Amino acid sequence: MKHISVRYISEVDLNEKLDSIHDQYRSGRYCSILFHIYSGVLDRDLLISISKKLCSLFETDQVIGSISAGEIKNGRLMDRGILISVMMFESADVKVYRFPNAAGAEAEIGKRITGIADNTVDVKALELMLPGTNLHTRALFENISRCRRGIQVFGGYAGGHSMESSEHFVFDADGIYSDMIFVVTYAGKDFHISVDKSVGWQTLGVPFRVTKCDENRLIEVNGRPAVELYEKYMQIEADEHFAEETFEFPLMAELDGEELLRHTITVEPDGTLLLAGYVTEGMKIYLCYGAPADIVRKVDSRLRDVCEFRPEAVLLYSCSVRKSFWEDFVNVEMMPFQQIAETAGFHTWGEVNRDPKNGNVLEYNITLLSIAMREGDPTEPIKHIHVDDSVLKGQTSLIKRLTKLVYATTTELHRAYTDLSEMNDKLKEMAEHDGLTGVYNRRTIEQLISDCFKDLGKKGGNAGLIMLDVDFFKKVNDTYGHAIGDKVLKTCAKLMNRAVKNIKGGCVGRWGGEEFMILLPGYNPEKAYRFAENLRSKVESYGFGKPEHITASLGCISFGSEDTLNEIFIKVDDALYEAKKTGRNRVVKA
Repeated sequence: MKHISVRYISEVDLNEKLDSIHDQYRSGRYCSILFHIYSGVLDRDLLISISKKLCSLFETDQVIGSISAGEIKNGRLMDRGILISVMMFESADVKVYRFPNAAGAEAEIGKRITGIADNTVDVKALELMLPGTNLHTRALFENISRCRRGIQVFGGYAGGHSMESSEHFVFDADGIYSDMIFVVTYAGKDFHISVDKSVGWQTLGVPFRVTKCDENRLIEVNGRPAVELYEKYMQIEADEHFAEETFEFPLMAELDGEELLRHTITVEPDGTLLLAGYVTEGMKIYLCYGAPADIVRKVDSRLRDVCEFRPEAVLLYSCSVRKSFWEDFVNVEMMPFQQIAETAGFHTWGEVNRDPKNGNVLEYNITLLSIAMREGDPTEPIKHIHVDDSVLKGQTSLIKRLTKLVYATTTELHRAYTDLSEMNDKLKEMAEHDGLTGVYNRRTIEQLISDCFKDLGKKGGNAGLIMLDVDFFKKVNDTYGHAIGDKVLKTCAKLMNRAVKNIKGGCVGRWGGEEFMILLPGYNPEKAYRFAENLRSKVESYGFGKPEHITASLGCISFGSEDTLNEIFIKVDDALYEAKKTGRNRVVKA
Protein backbone atom coordinates (compact mmCIF):
# COMPACT_ATOMS: atom_id res chain seq x y z
CA MET A 1 0.00 0.00 0.00
CA LYS A 2 0.97 3.63 -0.44
CA HIS A 3 0.20 6.52 1.93
CA ILE A 4 0.52 10.14 0.83
CA SER A 5 -0.51 13.23 2.79
CA VAL A 6 -1.25 16.49 0.97
CA ARG A 7 -1.82 19.91 2.44
CA TYR A 8 -4.27 22.14 0.59
CA ILE A 9 -2.62 25.45 -0.27
CA SER A 10 -4.48 26.49 -3.40
CA GLU A 11 -6.56 24.90 -6.12
CA VAL A 12 -3.69 25.09 -8.60
CA ASP A 13 -1.26 23.48 -6.15
CA LEU A 14 -3.78 20.76 -5.28
CA ASN A 15 -4.41 19.96 -8.94
CA GLU A 16 -0.71 19.44 -9.55
CA LYS A 17 -0.34 17.13 -6.57
CA LEU A 18 -3.46 15.16 -7.42
CA ASP A 19 -2.32 14.68 -11.03
CA SER A 20 0.87 13.05 -9.74
CA ILE A 21 -1.07 10.81 -7.33
CA HIS A 22 -3.54 9.94 -10.10
CA ASP A 23 -0.71 8.76 -12.33
CA GLN A 24 0.50 6.46 -9.57
CA TYR A 25 -2.97 5.13 -8.87
CA ARG A 26 -3.61 4.36 -12.55
CA SER A 27 -0.28 2.54 -12.92
CA GLY A 28 -2.09 -0.76 -12.48
CA ARG A 29 -0.49 -1.52 -9.15
CA TYR A 30 -3.41 -0.45 -6.96
CA CYS A 31 -6.97 -1.77 -6.79
CA SER A 32 -8.64 0.61 -4.31
CA ILE A 33 -8.19 4.06 -2.83
CA LEU A 34 -9.39 5.89 0.29
CA PHE A 35 -9.30 9.62 1.06
CA HIS A 36 -9.53 11.22 4.50
CA ILE A 37 -9.90 14.99 4.70
CA TYR A 38 -9.10 16.63 8.05
CA SER A 39 -9.97 20.31 8.11
CA GLY A 40 -9.36 23.12 10.56
CA VAL A 41 -10.99 25.44 8.03
CA LEU A 42 -14.77 25.93 8.32
CA ASP A 43 -15.33 26.91 4.68
CA ARG A 44 -18.11 24.44 3.85
CA ASP A 45 -18.22 25.24 0.14
CA LEU A 46 -14.49 24.70 -0.19
CA LEU A 47 -14.61 21.36 1.65
CA ILE A 48 -17.40 20.03 -0.57
CA SER A 49 -15.58 21.33 -3.65
CA ILE A 50 -12.38 19.46 -2.70
CA SER A 51 -14.40 16.30 -1.99
CA LYS A 52 -16.13 16.52 -5.37
CA LYS A 53 -12.78 17.00 -7.11
CA LEU A 54 -11.37 13.83 -5.53
CA CYS A 55 -14.46 11.81 -6.41
CA SER A 56 -14.47 13.03 -9.99
CA LEU A 57 -10.76 12.66 -10.71
CA PHE A 58 -10.41 9.21 -9.13
CA GLU A 59 -13.89 7.98 -10.06
CA THR A 60 -14.69 6.94 -6.50
CA ASP A 61 -16.95 7.81 -3.59
CA GLN A 62 -14.35 6.69 -1.04
CA VAL A 63 -13.96 10.18 0.47
CA ILE A 64 -14.74 11.01 4.11
CA GLY A 65 -14.04 14.28 5.83
CA SER A 66 -14.03 15.63 9.38
CA ILE A 67 -13.75 19.03 10.95
CA SER A 68 -10.60 18.92 13.04
CA ALA A 69 -9.15 20.36 16.25
CA GLY A 70 -5.67 20.00 14.72
CA GLU A 71 -4.28 18.47 11.53
CA ILE A 72 -1.32 16.08 11.71
CA LYS A 73 0.98 15.87 8.66
CA ASN A 74 4.23 13.89 8.74
CA GLY A 75 3.86 13.55 12.50
CA ARG A 76 3.65 17.31 13.06
CA LEU A 77 0.79 19.65 13.89
CA MET A 78 -0.02 21.87 10.92
CA ASP A 79 -1.03 25.48 11.22
CA ARG A 80 -4.78 25.44 10.91
CA GLY A 81 -5.50 24.17 7.40
CA ILE A 82 -6.87 21.32 5.26
CA LEU A 83 -5.06 17.98 5.09
CA ILE A 84 -5.82 15.19 2.63
CA SER A 85 -4.64 11.67 3.47
CA VAL A 86 -4.49 9.36 0.43
CA MET A 87 -4.25 5.59 0.91
CA MET A 88 -3.84 3.32 -2.12
CA PHE A 89 -4.16 -0.43 -1.66
CA GLU A 90 -2.72 -3.20 -3.81
CA SER A 91 -5.10 -5.98 -2.77
CA ALA A 92 -7.18 -4.84 0.19
CA ASP A 93 -10.88 -4.19 -0.28
CA VAL A 94 -11.68 -0.88 1.44
CA LYS A 95 -15.25 0.37 1.44
CA VAL A 96 -17.05 3.42 2.89
CA TYR A 97 -20.56 3.11 4.38
CA ARG A 98 -22.71 6.10 5.29
CA PHE A 99 -25.38 6.14 8.01
CA PRO A 100 -27.42 9.37 7.86
CA ASN A 101 -29.93 10.59 10.48
CA ALA A 102 -28.01 8.80 13.22
CA ALA A 103 -29.43 10.75 16.17
CA GLY A 104 -32.00 8.52 17.83
CA ALA A 105 -31.12 5.50 15.69
CA GLU A 106 -27.73 4.68 17.24
CA ALA A 107 -28.67 1.20 18.50
CA GLU A 108 -30.12 0.13 15.14
CA ILE A 109 -27.12 1.54 13.26
CA GLY A 110 -24.83 -0.38 15.62
CA LYS A 111 -26.64 -3.60 14.69
CA ARG A 112 -26.34 -2.81 10.97
CA ILE A 113 -22.61 -2.11 11.30
CA THR A 114 -22.14 -5.41 13.12
CA GLY A 115 -24.00 -7.18 10.32
CA ILE A 116 -21.75 -5.59 7.72
CA ALA A 117 -18.62 -6.54 9.65
CA ASP A 118 -19.67 -10.13 10.21
CA ASN A 119 -20.62 -10.59 6.54
CA THR A 120 -17.52 -8.97 4.99
CA VAL A 121 -14.98 -11.57 3.89
CA ASP A 122 -11.55 -11.23 5.53
CA VAL A 123 -12.54 -8.00 7.29
CA LYS A 124 -9.76 -6.87 9.62
CA ALA A 125 -10.94 -3.49 10.90
CA LEU A 126 -13.75 -0.95 11.11
CA GLU A 127 -13.11 2.77 11.20
CA LEU A 128 -15.77 5.13 12.57
CA MET A 129 -15.88 8.87 11.87
CA LEU A 130 -18.42 10.53 14.16
CA PRO A 131 -19.84 14.07 14.06
CA GLY A 132 -19.08 15.22 17.60
CA THR A 133 -20.27 14.13 21.00
CA ASN A 134 -24.04 14.65 20.73
CA LEU A 135 -24.93 11.08 19.71
CA HIS A 136 -26.00 8.29 22.08
CA THR A 137 -22.78 6.41 21.43
CA ARG A 138 -23.15 3.90 24.25
CA ALA A 139 -26.05 2.22 22.41
CA LEU A 140 -24.04 2.35 19.16
CA PHE A 141 -20.89 0.84 20.65
CA GLU A 142 -22.65 -1.84 22.71
CA ASN A 143 -24.06 -3.28 19.49
CA ILE A 144 -20.82 -2.97 17.52
CA SER A 145 -19.08 -4.80 20.39
CA ARG A 146 -21.03 -7.89 19.36
CA CYS A 147 -19.26 -8.17 16.01
CA ARG A 148 -16.83 -11.01 15.49
CA ARG A 149 -13.83 -11.07 17.81
CA GLY A 150 -10.55 -10.15 16.18
CA ILE A 151 -12.05 -7.29 14.15
CA GLN A 152 -10.32 -4.11 15.25
CA VAL A 153 -12.41 -0.96 15.71
CA PHE A 154 -11.01 2.56 15.81
CA GLY A 155 -12.11 6.09 15.04
CA GLY A 156 -12.51 9.69 16.11
CA TYR A 157 -15.01 12.44 16.85
CA ALA A 158 -15.18 15.59 14.76
CA GLY A 159 -14.74 18.93 16.49
CA GLY A 160 -13.24 22.33 15.75
CA HIS A 161 -10.07 23.99 17.04
CA SER A 162 -11.93 26.14 19.58
CA MET A 163 -13.42 24.39 22.62
CA GLU A 164 -16.11 27.06 22.69
CA SER A 165 -17.00 26.23 19.08
CA SER A 166 -20.22 24.38 18.33
CA GLU A 167 -18.78 23.12 15.02
CA HIS A 168 -18.99 19.33 14.97
CA PHE A 169 -19.50 17.94 11.50
CA VAL A 170 -18.35 15.39 8.98
CA PHE A 171 -18.62 15.80 5.23
CA ASP A 172 -18.20 14.27 1.79
CA ALA A 173 -18.87 15.33 -1.81
CA ASP A 174 -22.62 15.43 -1.18
CA GLY A 175 -22.74 17.70 1.84
CA ILE A 176 -22.01 18.68 5.44
CA TYR A 177 -23.55 16.51 8.19
CA SER A 178 -24.06 16.86 11.92
CA ASP A 179 -25.70 13.43 12.33
CA MET A 180 -23.96 11.22 9.76
CA ILE A 181 -21.72 8.31 10.79
CA PHE A 182 -19.04 7.21 8.33
CA VAL A 183 -17.82 3.62 8.60
CA VAL A 184 -14.87 2.21 6.64
CA THR A 185 -14.30 -1.53 6.35
CA TYR A 186 -10.72 -2.72 5.77
CA ALA A 187 -10.62 -6.28 4.40
CA GLY A 188 -8.18 -8.60 2.67
CA LYS A 189 -6.08 -11.67 3.32
CA ASP A 190 -2.88 -9.65 2.93
CA PHE A 191 -4.10 -6.60 4.84
CA HIS A 192 -2.73 -6.20 8.37
CA ILE A 193 -3.49 -3.59 11.01
CA SER A 194 -2.33 -2.78 14.55
CA VAL A 195 -4.30 -0.36 16.73
CA ASP A 196 -3.54 0.75 20.26
CA LYS A 197 -3.89 3.75 22.55
CA SER A 198 -1.35 5.60 24.69
CA VAL A 199 -2.41 7.56 27.76
CA GLY A 200 -0.04 8.42 30.65
CA TRP A 201 -2.36 10.40 32.94
CA GLN A 202 -2.19 9.63 36.69
CA THR A 203 -4.94 9.71 39.32
CA LEU A 204 -5.05 12.34 42.07
CA GLY A 205 -6.29 11.62 45.56
CA VAL A 206 -9.09 9.26 46.50
CA PRO A 207 -11.89 7.88 44.32
CA PHE A 208 -15.35 9.42 44.16
CA ARG A 209 -18.58 7.64 43.26
CA VAL A 210 -20.95 8.74 40.48
CA THR A 211 -24.34 8.96 42.21
CA LYS A 212 -26.35 10.67 39.46
CA CYS A 213 -25.73 11.05 35.74
CA ASP A 214 -27.37 11.06 32.34
CA GLU A 215 -25.02 9.65 29.67
CA ASN A 216 -22.35 12.37 29.29
CA ARG A 217 -23.92 14.66 31.93
CA LEU A 218 -22.26 14.11 35.31
CA ILE A 219 -24.85 15.47 37.75
CA GLU A 220 -23.80 14.31 41.22
CA VAL A 221 -20.70 12.77 42.79
CA ASN A 222 -20.93 11.32 46.30
CA GLY A 223 -24.40 12.85 46.47
CA ARG A 224 -23.13 16.38 45.83
CA PRO A 225 -23.19 18.59 42.68
CA ALA A 226 -20.43 17.37 40.37
CA VAL A 227 -18.91 20.84 39.93
CA GLU A 228 -17.72 20.67 43.56
CA LEU A 229 -14.99 18.27 42.41
CA TYR A 230 -13.26 21.27 40.87
CA GLU A 231 -14.53 24.06 43.12
CA LYS A 232 -13.61 22.31 46.36
CA TYR A 233 -10.49 20.35 45.46
CA MET A 234 -8.92 22.34 42.61
CA GLN A 235 -10.15 25.88 43.42
CA ILE A 236 -11.50 26.21 39.86
CA GLU A 237 -14.57 28.42 39.67
CA ALA A 238 -17.55 27.66 37.43
CA ASP A 239 -17.05 30.68 35.17
CA GLU A 240 -16.39 31.30 31.48
CA HIS A 241 -12.85 29.84 31.82
CA PHE A 242 -14.01 26.63 33.50
CA ALA A 243 -13.51 24.22 30.55
CA GLU A 244 -10.09 25.66 29.71
CA GLU A 245 -8.84 25.39 33.30
CA THR A 246 -10.20 21.89 33.93
CA PHE A 247 -8.51 20.44 30.82
CA GLU A 248 -5.33 20.01 32.83
CA PHE A 249 -7.21 17.95 35.42
CA PRO A 250 -9.64 15.60 33.65
CA LEU A 251 -11.56 12.79 35.29
CA MET A 252 -10.63 9.13 35.10
CA ALA A 253 -13.53 6.68 35.28
CA GLU A 254 -13.31 2.94 35.85
CA LEU A 255 -15.46 0.62 33.73
CA ASP A 256 -14.96 -3.17 33.85
CA GLY A 257 -11.33 -2.67 34.82
CA GLU A 258 -10.73 -0.23 31.95
CA GLU A 259 -9.62 3.34 32.68
CA LEU A 260 -11.56 5.94 30.69
CA LEU A 261 -10.44 9.55 30.76
CA ARG A 262 -13.18 12.18 30.57
CA HIS A 263 -12.62 15.91 30.17
CA THR A 264 -15.24 18.56 30.81
CA ILE A 265 -16.74 20.56 27.96
CA THR A 266 -18.80 22.95 30.07
CA VAL A 267 -20.62 23.35 33.39
CA GLU A 268 -24.38 23.87 33.63
CA PRO A 269 -26.01 26.35 36.07
CA ASP A 270 -26.98 23.57 38.53
CA GLY A 271 -23.38 22.30 38.75
CA THR A 272 -23.76 19.47 36.23
CA LEU A 273 -20.61 18.76 34.21
CA LEU A 274 -21.01 18.07 30.49
CA LEU A 275 -18.30 15.53 29.64
CA ALA A 276 -16.75 14.42 26.38
CA GLY A 277 -17.86 10.84 26.95
CA TYR A 278 -20.49 9.01 28.95
CA VAL A 279 -20.38 7.86 32.57
CA THR A 280 -22.66 5.48 34.49
CA GLU A 281 -24.05 5.52 38.03
CA GLY A 282 -21.86 3.65 40.50
CA MET A 283 -18.66 4.31 38.54
CA LYS A 284 -15.58 5.22 40.54
CA ILE A 285 -13.96 8.38 39.22
CA TYR A 286 -10.76 10.22 40.10
CA LEU A 287 -9.33 13.62 39.36
CA CYS A 288 -6.12 13.13 37.41
CA TYR A 289 -3.20 14.99 35.86
CA GLY A 290 -0.81 14.57 32.97
CA ALA A 291 2.64 13.26 33.87
CA PRO A 292 5.08 14.00 30.98
CA ALA A 293 7.50 11.19 31.86
CA ASP A 294 4.69 8.64 32.01
CA ILE A 295 3.17 9.89 28.76
CA VAL A 296 6.53 9.52 27.00
CA ARG A 297 6.98 6.05 28.48
CA LYS A 298 3.56 4.94 27.20
CA VAL A 299 4.23 6.30 23.70
CA ASP A 300 7.69 4.68 23.65
CA SER A 301 6.09 1.33 24.46
CA ARG A 302 3.69 1.76 21.55
CA LEU A 303 6.50 2.83 19.20
CA ARG A 304 8.32 -0.40 19.98
CA ASP A 305 5.25 -2.41 18.89
CA VAL A 306 4.79 -0.33 15.72
CA CYS A 307 8.45 -0.81 14.78
CA GLU A 308 8.03 -4.57 15.13
CA PHE A 309 4.83 -4.42 13.06
CA ARG A 310 6.69 -2.51 10.27
CA PRO A 311 3.76 -0.60 8.73
CA GLU A 312 3.46 1.16 5.39
CA ALA A 313 1.07 3.79 6.76
CA VAL A 314 0.23 5.30 10.13
CA LEU A 315 -2.83 7.29 11.21
CA LEU A 316 -2.77 9.24 14.48
CA TYR A 317 -6.04 10.22 16.14
CA SER A 318 -5.04 12.30 19.15
CA CYS A 319 -7.30 14.07 21.63
CA SER A 320 -7.39 17.86 21.47
CA VAL A 321 -6.69 17.92 25.23
CA ARG A 322 -3.29 16.31 24.63
CA LYS A 323 -2.56 19.12 22.20
CA SER A 324 -3.50 21.69 24.85
CA PHE A 325 -1.47 19.85 27.48
CA TRP A 326 1.75 19.69 25.43
CA GLU A 327 1.37 23.20 23.96
CA ASP A 328 4.70 23.94 22.20
CA PHE A 329 5.86 20.34 22.66
CA VAL A 330 2.84 18.75 20.96
CA ASN A 331 4.98 17.23 18.18
CA VAL A 332 7.25 15.38 20.60
CA GLU A 333 5.05 12.30 20.88
CA MET A 334 3.94 12.27 17.22
CA MET A 335 7.11 12.86 15.18
CA PRO A 336 8.70 9.45 15.89
CA PHE A 337 5.88 7.71 13.98
CA GLN A 338 6.88 9.56 10.81
CA GLN A 339 10.31 7.91 11.06
CA ILE A 340 8.56 4.56 10.73
CA ALA A 341 6.02 5.30 7.97
CA GLU A 342 4.07 8.18 6.37
CA THR A 343 1.97 9.58 9.23
CA ALA A 344 -1.18 11.68 9.05
CA GLY A 345 -4.26 12.25 11.21
CA PHE A 346 -6.07 14.79 13.31
CA HIS A 347 -6.80 16.00 16.83
CA THR A 348 -10.21 14.77 17.89
CA TRP A 349 -12.95 15.45 20.41
CA GLY A 350 -12.87 11.80 21.43
CA GLU A 351 -11.35 8.52 20.29
CA VAL A 352 -12.86 5.09 19.63
CA ASN A 353 -11.04 1.84 20.28
CA ARG A 354 -11.94 -1.81 20.82
CA ASP A 355 -10.51 -3.64 23.81
CA PRO A 356 -8.89 -6.81 22.40
CA LYS A 357 -9.40 -8.67 25.70
CA ASN A 358 -13.19 -8.41 26.03
CA GLY A 359 -14.23 -7.07 22.62
CA ASN A 360 -15.85 -3.94 24.05
CA VAL A 361 -15.88 -0.87 21.83
CA LEU A 362 -15.39 2.18 24.04
CA GLU A 363 -15.18 5.93 23.78
CA TYR A 364 -11.98 7.48 25.11
CA ASN A 365 -10.65 10.97 25.77
CA ILE A 366 -7.09 12.27 26.05
CA THR A 367 -5.56 9.26 24.31
CA LEU A 368 -3.16 9.07 21.38
CA LEU A 369 -4.64 6.43 19.09
CA SER A 370 -2.07 5.03 16.65
CA ILE A 371 -3.26 2.96 13.69
CA ALA A 372 -0.52 1.12 11.78
CA MET A 373 -1.32 -0.58 8.44
CA ARG A 374 0.45 -2.63 5.82
CA GLU A 375 -0.22 -5.12 3.06
CA GLY A 376 1.71 -8.35 2.72
CA ASP A 377 4.66 -9.54 4.76
CA PRO A 378 6.67 -7.01 6.79
CA THR A 379 9.63 -5.28 5.18
CA GLU A 380 13.16 -5.16 6.55
CA PRO A 381 13.44 -4.78 10.36
CA ILE A 382 13.15 -1.22 11.62
CA LYS A 383 15.54 0.12 14.23
CA HIS A 384 13.66 0.98 17.39
CA ILE A 385 12.38 4.55 17.34
CA HIS A 386 11.72 6.40 20.57
CA VAL A 387 10.49 9.77 21.76
CA ASP A 388 13.18 12.41 22.05
CA ASP A 389 12.63 13.42 25.67
CA SER A 390 15.43 15.97 25.74
CA VAL A 391 12.68 18.58 26.04
CA LEU A 392 12.09 17.27 29.56
CA LYS A 393 14.82 19.59 30.74
CA GLY A 394 14.52 22.98 32.37
CA GLN A 395 10.91 23.93 32.98
CA THR A 396 9.49 20.60 31.83
CA SER A 397 12.05 18.80 33.98
CA LEU A 398 10.59 20.67 36.94
CA ILE A 399 7.11 19.49 35.88
CA LYS A 400 8.47 15.95 35.69
CA ARG A 401 9.76 16.14 39.28
CA LEU A 402 6.59 17.76 40.55
CA THR A 403 4.41 15.08 38.99
CA LYS A 404 6.54 12.42 40.67
CA LEU A 405 6.04 14.21 43.97
CA VAL A 406 2.29 14.45 43.38
CA TYR A 407 2.17 10.78 42.46
CA ALA A 408 4.06 9.73 45.60
CA THR A 409 1.97 11.85 47.95
CA THR A 410 -1.26 10.85 46.19
CA THR A 411 -0.36 7.18 46.56
CA GLU A 412 0.27 7.64 50.26
CA LEU A 413 -2.98 9.61 50.65
CA HIS A 414 -4.93 6.92 48.84
CA ARG A 415 -3.38 4.24 51.03
CA ALA A 416 -4.28 6.23 54.14
CA TYR A 417 -7.83 6.74 52.82
CA THR A 418 -8.18 3.02 52.15
CA ASP A 419 -6.96 2.18 55.65
CA LEU A 420 -9.35 4.74 57.13
CA SER A 421 -12.23 3.41 55.02
CA GLU A 422 -11.51 -0.14 56.16
CA MET A 423 -11.32 1.02 59.77
CA ASN A 424 -14.64 2.86 59.42
CA ASP A 425 -16.22 -0.31 57.99
CA LYS A 426 -14.92 -2.27 61.00
CA LEU A 427 -16.19 0.36 63.43
CA LYS A 428 -19.59 0.34 61.72
CA GLU A 429 -19.64 -3.45 61.95
CA MET A 430 -18.82 -3.28 65.64
CA ALA A 431 -21.43 -0.57 66.26
CA GLU A 432 -24.22 -2.53 64.55
CA HIS A 433 -23.48 -6.12 65.52
CA ASP A 434 -23.38 -8.18 68.67
CA GLY A 435 -19.79 -8.95 69.61
CA LEU A 436 -20.41 -12.56 70.62
CA THR A 437 -22.85 -13.96 68.06
CA GLY A 438 -22.20 -11.66 65.06
CA VAL A 439 -25.90 -10.94 64.50
CA TYR A 440 -27.30 -7.41 64.81
CA ASN A 441 -27.31 -5.90 68.28
CA ARG A 442 -30.51 -4.74 69.97
CA ARG A 443 -30.24 -1.11 68.90
CA THR A 444 -29.80 -2.07 65.22
CA ILE A 445 -32.51 -4.77 65.04
CA GLU A 446 -34.92 -2.42 66.79
CA GLN A 447 -34.17 0.25 64.17
CA LEU A 448 -34.63 -2.25 61.33
CA ILE A 449 -38.01 -3.30 62.72
CA SER A 450 -38.97 0.39 62.99
CA ASP A 451 -37.90 1.04 59.38
CA CYS A 452 -39.92 -1.96 58.19
CA PHE A 453 -42.95 -0.68 60.13
CA LYS A 454 -42.66 2.72 58.41
CA ASP A 455 -42.41 1.05 54.98
CA LEU A 456 -45.62 -0.90 55.67
CA GLY A 457 -47.31 2.41 56.45
CA LYS A 458 -46.38 3.66 52.96
CA LYS A 459 -46.78 0.49 50.91
CA GLY A 460 -49.09 -1.73 52.96
CA GLY A 461 -48.64 -5.46 53.52
CA ASN A 462 -47.39 -7.55 56.46
CA ALA A 463 -44.16 -8.56 58.15
CA GLY A 464 -43.42 -11.43 60.45
CA LEU A 465 -41.63 -11.01 63.77
CA ILE A 466 -40.31 -13.90 65.86
CA MET A 467 -38.84 -13.75 69.33
CA LEU A 468 -36.70 -16.78 70.24
CA ASP A 469 -35.48 -17.79 73.69
CA VAL A 470 -32.98 -20.62 74.30
CA ASP A 471 -34.63 -22.94 76.83
CA PHE A 472 -33.01 -23.42 80.26
CA PHE A 473 -29.95 -21.42 79.22
CA LYS A 474 -29.02 -20.56 82.83
CA LYS A 475 -28.77 -24.29 83.53
CA VAL A 476 -26.37 -24.68 80.57
CA ASN A 477 -24.09 -21.99 82.02
CA ASP A 478 -24.30 -23.40 85.55
CA THR A 479 -23.63 -26.99 84.41
CA TYR A 480 -21.07 -26.57 81.62
CA GLY A 481 -19.64 -23.10 82.16
CA HIS A 482 -19.93 -19.83 80.27
CA ALA A 483 -17.60 -20.91 77.42
CA ILE A 484 -20.03 -23.68 76.47
CA GLY A 485 -22.95 -21.30 76.97
CA ASP A 486 -21.35 -18.83 74.54
CA LYS A 487 -20.86 -21.63 72.03
CA VAL A 488 -24.57 -22.53 72.26
CA LEU A 489 -25.60 -18.92 71.59
CA LYS A 490 -23.26 -18.62 68.60
CA THR A 491 -24.54 -21.90 67.15
CA CYS A 492 -28.18 -20.82 67.56
CA ALA A 493 -27.34 -17.49 65.89
CA LYS A 494 -25.75 -19.38 62.98
CA LEU A 495 -28.90 -21.50 62.54
CA MET A 496 -31.07 -18.37 62.51
CA ASN A 497 -28.83 -16.60 59.98
CA ARG A 498 -28.98 -19.61 57.68
CA ALA A 499 -32.78 -19.61 57.93
CA VAL A 500 -33.13 -15.96 56.81
CA LYS A 501 -30.31 -16.05 54.25
CA ASN A 502 -32.55 -16.10 51.18
CA ILE A 503 -35.32 -13.88 52.57
CA LYS A 504 -35.22 -10.35 51.16
CA GLY A 505 -34.82 -8.02 54.13
CA GLY A 506 -34.77 -10.93 56.57
CA CYS A 507 -32.48 -10.33 59.54
CA VAL A 508 -31.59 -11.53 63.04
CA GLY A 509 -30.71 -9.53 66.16
CA ARG A 510 -29.74 -10.37 69.71
CA TRP A 511 -32.38 -8.84 71.97
CA GLY A 512 -30.56 -9.58 75.21
CA GLY A 513 -29.04 -12.58 77.00
CA GLU A 514 -30.41 -15.70 75.32
CA GLU A 515 -33.24 -13.88 73.49
CA PHE A 516 -33.18 -13.13 69.74
CA MET A 517 -35.49 -11.25 67.39
CA ILE A 518 -36.08 -12.31 63.76
CA LEU A 519 -37.65 -9.94 61.20
CA LEU A 520 -39.38 -11.41 58.10
CA PRO A 521 -40.63 -8.67 55.71
CA GLY A 522 -43.60 -9.72 53.59
CA TYR A 523 -44.59 -12.67 55.81
CA ASN A 524 -48.26 -13.14 56.73
CA PRO A 525 -49.31 -14.96 59.98
CA GLU A 526 -49.33 -18.49 58.51
CA LYS A 527 -46.04 -18.06 56.65
CA ALA A 528 -44.35 -16.59 59.73
CA TYR A 529 -45.65 -19.48 61.88
CA ARG A 530 -44.34 -22.12 59.45
CA PHE A 531 -40.95 -20.42 59.44
CA ALA A 532 -40.87 -20.36 63.27
CA GLU A 533 -41.89 -24.02 63.57
CA ASN A 534 -39.24 -25.06 61.04
CA LEU A 535 -36.58 -23.11 62.95
CA ARG A 536 -37.68 -24.63 66.28
CA SER A 537 -37.33 -28.11 64.75
CA LYS A 538 -33.82 -27.36 63.44
CA VAL A 539 -32.64 -26.19 66.85
CA GLU A 540 -34.13 -29.28 68.54
CA SER A 541 -32.50 -31.71 66.09
CA TYR A 542 -29.11 -29.99 65.89
CA GLY A 543 -26.21 -31.82 67.51
CA PHE A 544 -24.62 -29.28 69.87
CA GLY A 545 -22.16 -31.78 71.34
CA LYS A 546 -22.08 -30.50 74.89
CA PRO A 547 -24.81 -30.26 75.98
CA GLU A 548 -26.26 -32.79 73.59
CA HIS A 549 -29.77 -31.43 73.51
CA ILE A 550 -30.90 -27.78 73.21
CA THR A 551 -34.40 -26.51 72.51
CA ALA A 552 -35.94 -23.08 72.00
CA SER A 553 -39.26 -21.38 72.63
CA LEU A 554 -40.61 -18.94 70.05
CA GLY A 555 -43.26 -16.25 70.00
CA CYS A 556 -44.57 -15.48 66.53
CA ILE A 557 -46.62 -12.57 65.20
CA SER A 558 -47.41 -10.87 61.92
CA PHE A 559 -47.90 -7.11 61.97
CA GLY A 560 -49.06 -4.33 59.67
CA SER A 561 -49.36 -0.57 59.74
CA GLU A 562 -52.55 -0.69 61.84
CA ASP A 563 -50.46 -1.62 64.93
CA THR A 564 -48.18 0.68 66.87
CA LEU A 565 -44.52 -0.16 67.25
CA ASN A 566 -44.92 -0.52 71.02
CA GLU A 567 -47.88 -2.91 70.57
CA ILE A 568 -45.80 -5.05 68.19
CA PHE A 569 -43.06 -5.59 70.76
CA ILE A 570 -45.59 -6.29 73.52
CA LYS A 571 -47.44 -8.87 71.38
CA VAL A 572 -44.36 -10.85 70.39
CA ASP A 573 -43.06 -10.78 73.97
CA ASP A 574 -46.41 -12.04 75.25
CA ALA A 575 -46.39 -14.84 72.65
CA LEU A 576 -42.92 -15.94 73.75
CA TYR A 577 -43.97 -15.82 77.43
CA GLU A 578 -46.94 -18.08 76.61
CA ALA A 579 -44.63 -20.57 74.82
CA LYS A 580 -42.35 -20.77 77.85
CA LYS A 581 -45.23 -20.96 80.33
CA THR A 582 -46.93 -23.82 78.47
CA GLY A 583 -43.97 -26.21 78.41
CA ARG A 584 -41.20 -24.64 76.23
CA ASN A 585 -39.82 -26.08 72.95
CA ARG A 586 -42.84 -24.77 71.10
CA VAL A 587 -44.12 -21.91 68.95
CA VAL A 588 -47.00 -19.73 70.09
CA LYS A 589 -48.68 -17.53 67.51
CA ALA A 590 -50.21 -14.27 68.76
